[in-house]
Amino acid sequence: MAAAMPSRRAHSSSENDLVDYDKSMTVVASGRPRLIGWANILGISLVAGVLLAFPNDAQAQPTTQRANPYDRFCLPCHGVAGDGLGPGAAWLWPRPRNFTLGAYKWRSSTAALPSDDDLRHTIQHGALGTSMHGFAAALSATEIESLVAQIKAFAPTVGWNKSPSKPLVLGQPPTSVAPNGAQLWNDKGCASCHGNDGRGSESGRALQVYDLTTTPLRRPRAVDSHAERLRAVALTIMTGNNGTAMPAFASALTPAEMWALADFVVSLNRHAVMANPTHVPALAQTATDTAAKMAQTAGWWPGAANDPDGIPFGGAITLQGPALASLPPAEASLAPDQCARCHAAQFRQWSSSIHAQAGAPGLLAQIEPVAHASQDFVDSCARCHTPLAEQQRNVAGAANRTFDSELQKQGVACASCHVRQGRRFGPLGVAAALLPLPNYPLTTLPIYERSDFCLPCHQLPAALAVANRPLLNTYKEWLEGPYMKRGVQCQHCHMPNREHTFLGVHDAATFRQAIQLAGHAQRRNDGSVDVRVTVRNVGAGHYLPTTPTPAAWIELALLDGAGQAIAGAHKRVRIGRHIEFTAAGWRDIEDTRIPPGGARVVTTGWQGGLTASAATLRVTIEVHPDDYYEGLYQRELAKQLPAEQAALYRAALTRAQGSYYVALAQQFAIAH
Repeated sequence: MAAAMPSRRAHSSSENDLVDYDKSMTVVASGRPRLIGWANILGISLVAGVLLAFPNDAQAQPTTQRANPYDRFCLPCHGVAGDGLGPGAAWLWPRPRNFTLGAYKWRSSTAALPSDDDLRHTIQHGALGTSMHGFAAALSATEIESLVAQIKAFAPTVGWNKSPSKPLVLGQPPTSVAPNGAQLWNDKGCASCHGNDGRGSESGRALQVYDLTTTPLRRPRAVDSHAERLRAVALTIMTGNNGTAMPAFASALTPAEMWALADFVVSLNRHAVMANPTHVPALAQTATDTAAKMAQTAGWWPGAANDPDGIPFGGAITLQGPALASLPPAEASLAPDQCARCHAAQFRQWSSSIHAQAGAPGLLAQIEPVAHASQDFVDSCARCHTPLAEQQRNVAGAANRTFDSELQKQGVACASCHVRQGRRFGPLGVAAALLPLPNYPLTTLPIYERSDFCLPCHQLPAALAVANRPLLNTYKEWLEGPYMKRGVQCQHCHMPNREHTFLGVHDAATFRQAIQLAGHAQRRNDGSVDVRVTVRNVGAGHYLPTTPTPAAWIELALLDGAGQAIAGAHKRVRIGRHIEFTAAGWRDIEDTRIPPGGARVVTTGWQGGLTASAATLRVTIEVHPDDYYEGLYQRELAKQLPAEQAALYRAALTRAQGSYYVALAQQFAIAH
């Protein structure tokens, strides 16, 4: 436990720098969050929804491996069929392009279709201000060619084989642009859609014309220089945007007029900023279109209904039913210790994991004494914490005769991810160490090695956003962050070598690998000491920590020459998302988490007292993995509870308080 806060106040203190990989943000740190009522835990880690069952014959069919990078880099947004309805589509704006329509905005000519070079350019450089990454650093030329071919194959009848028009040659922007751009804006009819000020008129908004004054210019470009912005705008003016109301002006403007109009548009856009990548679009929150509606059911994989990848979590996990005749008793069992007979290493790894503890006392305290809770509430918890139907006391509104209380305590067991109706599912490429078994009903699916496999239980629906961000937003943070565009999936970090440890914030070594600490302390001539400490997220593909459950504290203290703390020279700063539940619903108090590649910078200083004798600065980073739940359990234990429920909460509180650890402790000499 960290020491108590000192009574003395530092002469200067600020926590004013949260460095994002896209932009800088100002944040304010505070102390421990307030306790929140148990009934509101649903918004953090428990999920609910209408669940559908897959037919048995669909589960029996194996899939074939997708042989190109579309599966890793494009499918999460654009979908298995290229229709823009990928599992991540509901959290993105603008919506991912529907390749099956063959309608593309960005072309280098006035032709209806882009050239192969146009498609390559978009794949390489992405679209600023949108969810579309540039993949130039991750993909080889051969991989990009395969993507171009696959994208075109999604719309085979639109005329790709016709001779493409020659690309327009714009040349370099002139050093001096004519000042009549504003006049041309009105004369050429631009204001009729975009408005006089570029914010979009009433008719423009109906046409989904975005606000040029706040949204970055999207057209793909290798660098975002002023000259490249001019070229991007000029090319769009000349070619138009296919599939929208934006016409081509190639025959209506002289080169001088084109550059003048482009310069005016760039001037309108000069104050545009990148959107916060963790925010979900307002349209998705209201669920007014098909893609948004796909992700309104938490705990449910929101991909295409006809995609076999949805078998594990795309519908209800129904009772397994009678064991297949081809399976001996050990293989027919749902008990993890029976799976261990063939998968010993995976069982050992899983046994110490948080997945194995998902049915722990903290959960059972909330769902076992259910007289005061609806079955929907219980089902919502179970969907991710104890997913198998055999782990539920009630199924389809009736008592479950196959309920297994021991299996329930084992949380997310092996069968939770790998068994449906007695059939086995797993990743492509079975380990060579496993001996083949005759009549073993194994189906391999690509999703087991993609991040959207983790989506159902690690991402809440867009409609449940608080301050524009779902309380569970890990998948979107990854999808919009720098790891996705490099092809790094959740499994690469949390299941390295296909290990089943699922290590995360509860593991000190894993947290330590995700951060980098730097500190500097400087003594002034008057004896005062100024301090600057930087904690950088160098190893997590999502915000650190990603959910409101954990909290980490950066603790600073000045030590004298004997290594003793100097009274008053102490500071403690929280890293985390601080939320609370009120009568009006969830309230987002502050968010001091660290984005991927970003940093939290804390500056402070002390003077007077024994500060002049300080020799070193000590920096400690302490993590409380279950900080939110700790407060919840304490609040519940303050009530009059049935003995059994109180015992469960006490066990849960003991476990939460026993999970504290110091991730890093480092000392820095004070410079003179």
